[in-house]
Amino acid sequence: MLVLSILFVGVISCKDTKKEQQELDATLDKIEAVEQDVDQTTEELDQKAEEVESALSELDNL
Repeated sequence: MLVLSILFVGVISCKDTKKEQQELDATLDKIEAVEQDVDQTTEELDQKAEEVESALSELDNL
């Protein structure tokens, strides 16, 4: 009876661990997606900043 109880608790705890791992993986995927969006936005901002600097430089030369 004691062995069955320990086995049951072990199975239940492993099941919880798998669920927690799946939730963690899903959260990490969401974080990675946000990081990619931030990187893309940063690149776009850098490009726009270069365009603005170029336009200002052209205006200074007039």
